[in-house]
Amino acid sequence: MDRHAGVYRTGESMEEGLDKIAELRRRFRNIAIADKSRIYNSNLIRTLETENMLELAEALLFAGLARQESRGAHARTDFPTRDDEKFLSHSMVYSTGGTPRLGYKPVAITTWKPVERKY
Repeated sequence: MDRHAGVYRTGESMEEGLDKIAELRRRFRNIAIADKSRIYNSNLIRTLETENMLELAEALLFAGLARQESRGAHARTDFPTRDDEKFLSHSMVYSTGGTPRLGYKPVAITTWKPVERKY
């Protein structure tokens, strides 16, 4: 994730990251847990945590690749400007059992109006 989805990223690097996640998910299908105990099974816990990290990594890369802009901690060097017209929304990634489905939820603007960060 450091290499493919750091703060500064490109579409190409995120595509490479998605390919890597797909490879890791294929390998994960063959995982076996030797410890069959039902109490304090740290092998099972680590396996579930690994599965969760793979899901989260895929969701982050999938949504980031579709968001062709820079906003906050998502700084795309291939799309350096912010695009409120297309992307002033929350990215929603849904698990489908196959390729994730991407949707968007409108941002409720209340007290603070969105402004571009300047450093």
